[in-house]
Amino acid sequence: MRGRTVATGLLGLVLVACTATAGGGLGSLPGGRTSLGGRDVVLVAALEPFGACDELLAYFQRQALQQVGPYGLPGLEGGLPDIAATEAAAGAETTGGPAAQVEARISAAPVAGVDYSGTNVQERGVDEPDVVKTDGKIVVTVAGNKLQVVDLARPDAGAATLPLQGGGHELLLDGDRLLVLATAEAGSVSGLAQREISVGPYGYGAPISVLTVVDLADPADPQVEAELVLDGAYRSARMTDATARVVLASQPTGLDFVHPNGGGLRAELEATERNRRIISESTIDNWLPYYRRTDHRNGETSEGTLLDCDAVSRPQQFSGLGLVSVLSIDLGGSLTPGGGTAIVASGETVYASPQTLYVTTNRWYDQQVVAESRLRPIEDENYTTEIHAFDISDPVTARHVASGRVRGHLLNQFSLSEHDDRLRVATTDGAPWSDTGSQSFVTVLAARDGRLAQVGQVGGLGRGERIYSVRFLGDLGYVVTFRETDPLYTIDLSDPTAPRVAGELKIRGYSAYLHPVDDDLLLGVGQDASLRGRTLGTQLSLFDVSDPAAPARVAQTKLPGSYSEAEYDHRAFLYWPATRLAVVPVESFDLDPTTGGERYGSEALGFAIRRGAIAEVGRVSHAPAAEHEGSGAHIRRSLVVGDTLVTVSERGLMVSDLSTFAEESFVRFS
Repeated sequence: MRGRTVATGLLGLVLVACTATAGGGLGSLPGGRTSLGGRDVVLVAALEPFGACDELLAYFQRQALQQVGPYGLPGLEGGLPDIAATEAAAGAETTGGPAAQVEARISAAPVAGVDYSGTNVQERGVDEPDVVKTDGKIVVTVAGNKLQVVDLARPDAGAATLPLQGGGHELLLDGDRLLVLATAEAGSVSGLAQREISVGPYGYGAPISVLTVVDLADPADPQVEAELVLDGAYRSARMTDATARVVLASQPTGLDFVHPNGGGLRAELEATERNRRIISESTIDNWLPYYRRTDHRNGETSEGTLLDCDAVSRPQQFSGLGLVSVLSIDLGGSLTPGGGTAIVASGETVYASPQTLYVTTNRWYDQQVVAESRLRPIEDENYTTEIHAFDISDPVTARHVASGRVRGHLLNQFSLSEHDDRLRVATTDGAPWSDTGSQSFVTVLAARDGRLAQVGQVGGLGRGERIYSVRFLGDLGYVVTFRETDPLYTIDLSDPTAPRVAGELKIRGYSAYLHPVDDDLLLGVGQDASLRGRTLGTQLSLFDVSDPAAPARVAQTKLPGSYSEAEYDHRAFLYWPATRLAVVPVESFDLDPTTGGERYGSEALGFAIRRGAIAEVGRVSHAPAAEHEGSGAHIRRSLVVGDTLVTVSERGLMVSDLSTFAEESFVRFS
């Protein structure tokens, strides 16, 4: 049976590419058109489904024949995954106090946010995958390409391990069921021949995704229940209740293009003609992703094409030859292919509220010139971002509700925020690779008759600068731009049809991540900078935003010569409201006065956050500061469980007293 997607349902993402139009704001025109920089453009419309496989294959072949050249298809996305090799620490050893000291601090039925901290997520009720997960009783992470499971009631028993396939692992946990999400190259997955799953456009192993469900009912003996290997690279995921939405992007496979045999025009023309024949003789299986599922409980395997042809749709404007799919996986069910949809396009940023999934895409190159076998970046003034909204209130299906376009580019998922059935979007004009003459905008969109229509916009933020951080909280938005100074703008969104800049604060440096501490306090993690904009090291800034018209920095802490993972990954940041404790991982390089060489340090720093002060209260290190970064001692995540602080690195897991940061036990990963 062709075209059954993974799990209980597959959501389709409407992803359409950028339209080459001049810069300018969206404004309504008669007939469903908008004005973008003085030119009329058609708003992004509903998807066009394919009725049969012949129709879908003809579409792919027609588009590919316009682009194929002497070296095949240029500009295909989804190259080899960048999977860093991880270092396996030798031996499983533990140090520290008896297990009873920790067990007494863990309640029988821990409650997230009360008894333990979870992943630092953008939206309440929407879980995000991360490298570390806990339920208040166990901690699961990946180190040395193995799943590491630590029972916090028995830390001196060590970590139970389970070998994993692929790399770049992320985790989602629901009860005693764990979903492991990974990306790999087809030839690197055990039990798969190079061509069984995926061969890239030039014959190399294309990216694949490996989804594994692990049973953690016995933390000392984790068991793989099922494994699903799929064409396509894992992009991101979100989970509401027990349903995980997994975003994948795949490219055509098995198209063994030739290269010119020698130099000269004749060789190129002959190669082009042979490549055109390869396209014309391709089958639908070259364009749709493939899967293999293994049930490890009974040893049974199944495989096939992931999608039905009539489950694939496309935007009206050509958006590439790849597919973006979203898998809906019930962590309480089986990892079995089921029905679903996909879109002919590529995905960039994923954001979700409890009710709606949004996906954006950008076209990085001008598709009009790929037929000439060269890639030309889209000009700054033509750079736009497409946004597509899906209703995900149903746990097994999704319904496309609207699509729209905004000028410029997003920073990350925090550039998007849904509030009162409207979407707020923060963008910087132009393309990500250039901020010359740029300005930034906050645009408010609402779904109307299948369109994300602009209902309000404010611009002129940080002229000549670009956005470094965004946070939307209720009717207020906070936008940080930077080039030499850090303007913090407060945006009043109480009237979505007329958003306005309520206040502005200019300071040196910038905040790359903003976290709400109270209703009127924001904590920023970023970099201090000189008057000319040269970064000097990690800084924490506390902003009083009780008066949106006059935001003020009321406290600051500088850590010269350092940087923090929390600056670019919000999941590395921990804030525990019960004790007003913020924990930030920090890495630093300085000169060793004894040897004169470079000295590396990695610690998790704890800070007490008060209304007018940021006070350091403790530090945790997994290795002496003199040890090299390669020791695996870089602390990636911090968690609160009971009255303990749990920190995790590639080397191991440390349990410390939450008040004093004194080490109580250490589990060495194997």
